[in-house]
Amino acid sequence: MYIKNIHIENFRNFHCIDIPLKKLTIVIGENDAGKTNFLDAVRLVLNNNGFMYSSRSLSITDINKDSADVFLNYLKDNTDEITKNLNDNEFMKAVYEKIPIVKVRISFADAKTEYQKQLLKDWINLTDEEEICFEVEYSFAPTKLREFIEECLFLQDKVENFMLPVEKYEYRIYSVNNFKGINKDKLKNFNISVINAERDTFSESDKQNSYKIVSSLIERSITKEDRAQIEDSYNKFFDEIQDIKSFKKIFEKMQENEKFENLKDFIDEMKLIPNFPNLKNIFTNINIGYGEEFLYQKGLGTRNFMYLVLLFSYFQNNDKIFNLLCIEEPEAHLCVNNFNLVLDFIKKSAEVQNDFMQLLITSHNPKVINKLKLNNVVILKNQKAISLDKVDVGLVNYLAKRPNFDILKILFSKRLILVEGPTEEMFINTMLDKEVGILNEIEVIAIGHKGYKTFLDIWLLIHKDDPTSCIGVVRDFDDQPNAKNEHQVYDDTYKNIFVRTTEKYTLEDDLAAAGANEQNIKDYFDTDEDAAKFLKDSKTDNMRRLCEAISENEIVIEMPKHIGEIIECVKNY
Repeated sequence: MYIKNIHIENFRNFHCIDIPLKKLTIVIGENDAGKTNFLDAVRLVLNNNGFMYSSRSLSITDINKDSADVFLNYLKDNTDEITKNLNDNEFMKAVYEKIPIVKVRISFADAKTEYQKQLLKDWINLTDEEEICFEVEYSFAPTKLREFIEECLFLQDKVENFMLPVEKYEYRIYSVNNFKGINKDKLKNFNISVINAERDTFSESDKQNSYKIVSSLIERSITKEDRAQIEDSYNKFFDEIQDIKSFKKIFEKMQENEKFENLKDFIDEMKLIPNFPNLKNIFTNINIGYGEEFLYQKGLGTRNFMYLVLLFSYFQNNDKIFNLLCIEEPEAHLCVNNFNLVLDFIKKSAEVQNDFMQLLITSHNPKVINKLKLNNVVILKNQKAISLDKVDVGLVNYLAKRPNFDILKILFSKRLILVEGPTEEMFINTMLDKEVGILNEIEVIAIGHKGYKTFLDIWLLIHKDDPTSCIGVVRDFDDQPNAKNEHQVYDDTYKNIFVRTTEKYTLEDDLAAAGANEQNIKDYFDTDEDAAKFLKDSKTDNMRRLCEAISENEIVIEMPKHIGEIIECVKNY
């Protein structure tokens, strides 16, 4: 079984959003898109299996500000009418519906075994497509609606810019199909475990969560034989403590005093008796060592690497309780080698069949996306969750083989130019750097031999209706008029897509033909060879040399028409 969808209303930056999940999901988004808020929303419903306290009662800052403002403005504009109709139940229904209520609904699917179906049976429901699902919901709402409205009206009259009386709110967790409350014991079968981005838990401090992790791991995995050995060792240790008599020296002065002659009898009966702790208390005093040192003595990157692997193993090792394992930014604080190890560890762990574990990752690193597959990505942007589940399989496999390709730049750059290879990328970047008086925010990306249309289709999923983003495509004609026409359709259809194709065969041909470039290139490089042929020979190296000369003002080059047009279109959009 797994969580198929999470619906969130009025929680922090989310007004209303549905976020689809798979067994493995990578959630990405720009800063302030709501990735951490999303994880916090899920914690409101599921049992928090982490080591940080998470309250289900919310504060005013947890309620979506826009929704709260809409409600307060509605009250202000309709105060007289609402006051007059407080006893009219039909009228007040419409008022109550405008109260901002936080809701988080989790939909489970694919319960395969009878045990899983028994766990979920009380939550059974039907989707809009008449498919069976299992839904549980958290809500944070006023318990007495009329009393809440009266309180708001009173505050509005007495306090300028008053805030919602959130103390009138209470939370409930219930089954969506019948609104019956769900007890805590039932929820203990459904955990969320979050490995936070700020996870320096093995550093030396008074609040070392690592002790809890280690003690829990030992308790869960220790054998009866090892448990008996530990008890035996502690018994021997405490037996030796009982033989210690030096503590009685504190009575020496009294024993010398004749007034306390009978005190010796009492002192002789005194001895040290250990207060034998239970094994759980013993384990809490054990911590992780790394080599000959405590782990907290190692560097930040090593601590985070070990913490990730340890927690992942800890949360994964359960086949009776559902666990949504969330890892925030697995790349955080890790060097290249440790990051590669962690990423491969996560990938191979996710491939192991486990019907009780679902994996959710948030990241800003393109390697995470490429290695764990682009079609597992959900993008948070502008109050929408965009799934890449249906993305071209060829692109998914292409990126898996090019883990360092920065797909995030294509997904999130505001002004973007796609080119085929490094020669176009070098030339355009050189011409952009030559411009004076403006800050260059255009990203130029060489996509290799993968077709432009695949990347354009993904870009459109995110930016189709975004008036602040645009993309340009620079392509070679290559004597392929049909391909030119297919790409031109994007330019004709979408205002924020610009496609330009060389007039001749390739960039080098158009570059040599522009203005006085032919002669200038021949003169500078002291060659009798045609400029286009010269640039094509040792293609990347000769273009690099040309770009260096342009940057140093050693040669004057006129931009080919198609490149000049693309730069102007993208720059001025």
